Amino acid sequence: MPAKRAAKGGETDAFAALAQHSTANGFLLSQKIALEAARFWARRMRAYADQMEEFARCSSVEDFAGAQQRFVERMRRDYAAETDAFAALLGDAAEQQAKAAADAANGGERPHA
Repeated sequence: MPAKRAAKGGETDAFAALAQHSTANGFLLSQKIALEAARFWARRMRAYADQMEEFARCSSVEDFAGAQQRFVERMRRDYAAETDAFAALLGDAAEQQAKAAADAANGGERPHA
């Protein structure tokens, strides 16, 4: 999105530029989070269905305990992976926000390296 220009000298209004960028990124981030949450929910529902199917095949208490243990381990791995996925999404968003703030503070120009 183009940044709003100040009336004097055509300088970029840093706050307006940052706000525009934040709004666009906020919407995009919310969509990414919703998609990730839906995919995670689908994986977990599949795991619950698989657990019921495995329970139906159990013929002893030991079979049942093993099935339950595998389910809990799978759940632990799924939640750990989901934590990493959300951390990556939020970390990327924070990095982009910091970059946008720095760009806006520099009048839309990138510092020279």
